[in-house]
Amino acid sequence: MYGLIPASGRRRPRLTRPRLAAAAAACAMLLAGCSGGGAGSQASTQLSLQFPGPPVSLDPAKAGNGGSTVFVSLAYDPLIYLSGNGQLVPDLATKWGFTDAGNKVFELTLRDGVKFSDGSALNAAAAAASMNYFLKAGGGLVGKAGPVAKIEAVAPMRIRITYKAPTPEAATTLTQYNGLGNLIGPKGLADPGSLLTSSDGTGQYIYDGATSVSGNRYVYKKNPHYFQPAAQHFGSAVVRVINNPNAVLSAARTGQVQFAAGSASTAAAAKSAGLKIDAAPFFNWSLNLVDRQGTVAPALADVRVRQAIALAFDRPAIAKAMAGPYAAGSNQVLLPGTDGYDKNIGYGYDVAKAKSLLAAAGYAKGIKLTVLTESLLDVNNTYSQAIANALQAIGIDVTLKVQTTGIAQFAGDALSKKYAAIIFPTAGATMSELDGQIMSGLFNPFNSSDSQLDSILRQAAAATDRQTRTAQYQKASKRLEDLAWTVPIFSTQSIAYSAAGLQNVQLSVLNPNPMPVGPTADLSWRLK
Repeated sequence: MYGLIPASGRRRPRLTRPRLAAAAAACAMLLAGCSGGGAGSQASTQLSLQFPGPPVSLDPAKAGNGGSTVFVSLAYDPLIYLSGNGQLVPDLATKWGFTDAGNKVFELTLRDGVKFSDGSALNAAAAAASMNYFLKAGGGLVGKAGPVAKIEAVAPMRIRITYKAPTPEAATTLTQYNGLGNLIGPKGLADPGSLLTSSDGTGQYIYDGATSVSGNRYVYKKNPHYFQPAAQHFGSAVVRVINNPNAVLSAARTGQVQFAAGSASTAAAAKSAGLKIDAAPFFNWSLNLVDRQGTVAPALADVRVRQAIALAFDRPAIAKAMAGPYAAGSNQVLLPGTDGYDKNIGYGYDVAKAKSLLAAAGYAKGIKLTVLTESLLDVNNTYSQAIANALQAIGIDVTLKVQTTGIAQFAGDALSKKYAAIIFPTAGATMSELDGQIMSGLFNPFNSSDSQLDSILRQAAAATDRQTRTAQYQKASKRLEDLAWTVPIFSTQSIAYSAAGLQNVQLSVLNPNPMPVGPTADLSWRLK
C-alpha cells in the first residue's frame, strides 16, 4: 500500500492459504533462506520487499508514512513502536506519560546503551535535537506532531514535550508512522543532505546509497551498532519499486520479493500460487472538497452544494465494482473499529435530493468542477472515474486532472490552491488523527476552519477518560458530515502477500502497514 503524505493507521479480516508448501517451493520463494534453516544462515540472507513507488524522501523529517514508512523504518527506530496489532510498545523510549493533569506535558525516558549508526550514543540531547529538526524541516508529516510548544532534554536520558493545547494522543505521534519519533543522529543533523545517500539512525539497517538505484531499488546493509543484534534476522534488505499489480504478483510468485503490497485484482491468483494473504481495511477513499470558501469554485462555498455531492454515491455498489470483497462502502470519515466511529451517522444515496439541493443553491443546471487526482495509488484512475461518473448523474461535470509523476508532485499540486477538489484517501485510527489530516496539508490548502468543530475537539483533548473522549470524537464526526468538507465513498483493504515461511507479518485495523523490523526479536520478521 502506498503511503500518505500527511497521515496514517487500522482492522483485520484476513485470508490465509492452506498449508501445502513443499520444501523446494519454499526455498524458491525465500531465495537462499532454506539453505540451513538456523539463525546463522538467516542472518546471511537478504529480505526483499516491494513498494509501488519511490520514497517521498529518505530524510525521516521529510518522508511519507503509511506503507512508505518502510524506507525510513529499516534504518531509523521510533521512540514508540506501533505493533501490527495496534499496541504501543517501548522502542527507543522505555516509558512515557503525562506529568500534568491537563494533557500538555509529556515525558519519555530513553533506552540505555543505544547508538546511532555512526557510533554516537543516544541521549536526551541528541533526541531533542532530532525532534526539533523535524519540526523545522518542512516535511509533510509535521502536522501529525500536534501543537508542540517546546521539546527539551530535562535529564541525560529524559525528554519533555510541552504542548500548546491538550494532546491526549501524544504517544501515537511518536511511532514509526508519524515522523517526529524517528530519531536522526548528530552526524546526519549536521549534514541533512547526506541523509539522501546514507542514513544515520539507530535501526537494524543502514541505507546504502552507493548500491541503490533511485526509483528502482533501495538497498540497506546490516547496522553493526544495533542495540539488539538478536532481532537482526537478515544480513541486508532491499525495497524494490514495482507498481503494476501483475508485475507485483509475478515478483512475489517467483521469489524476487518475499513481501509485497497486493491488489484485489490479483489476490485470487496469489492465493492459488501459495502466497500467504493478509488484509485489513485502511484507505478511506474520499472526494475532498478543499475549496470550502469558493475561491476557485464559487459553488463549493454553499454547504448545500457540498451536501448534494455527498449524496451522489451508491457506495456499496462502487466499492464492489472497484475491489470486490476487498472494499466496502464508507459513509463517514472514520472506519468501523476505530475510535470515534458512529454507526448511526453517515451519508446516504439520494440522487433526487442531491439535485434538489443543487437547485435550491441556484445550480439547477449543474456546475463544472476540475478535480485533482493521481495514478500511483489509483492505478488507471478507475476509482477517480467512478467518482466522476456518479457526480455526472446529479449534473456535475467533472474534469479529472491526473498527476502521474508521483505522490510528492501530487501533494505540491494540491497545495497550489489551483484545485477546488482532490481525490485522495484519508487514514486514521482516531478522530484526532483524521482531524490532523482534514485540517492541514493537502486536505486543507485554503486553511478552512470551523469554530464548532474546534470546540468539540478541544473538549475531546481535555477529556481525562477514553469513554468521554470517544463520545466527543463521534460528535466531531457528525459535524464533519454536516460540513461535507471531506466526502468518504469507499474503503479499500491493505492487502499483503508474503512468501511461505516469512513469519510475524501482522495487519490490523489499528496498523494495516506492517513493518519488517521491531524493537524486539519477536516483533521482527524472520524466516521459519
